[in-house]
Amino acid sequence: MSQASKDTRSVAERARDTAGIIGSLKHEGYVPTPETEVIHQRAERGEITTDQLIEIFRQRALKIEAEQRARKRPPRG
Repeated sequence: MSQASKDTRSVAERARDTAGIIGSLKHEGYVPTPETEVIHQRAERGEITTDQLIEIFRQRALKIEAEQRARKRPPRG
């Protein structure tokens, strides 16, 4: 069985909140790419929740950070 969403906000409230998050990201220097724009559009259409959007970008940031760290390490040998 699937559980009902705990998010009691209206579609308009969720859209407003998502737009606010996107605006904040852009203000902080976020540069949109085609891949990230697709994710944002899914959130704007209500296909994913704001919490899911945040988790997707958190996981992406962790992956990018790990890749950057791996490039900075000197080769062992």
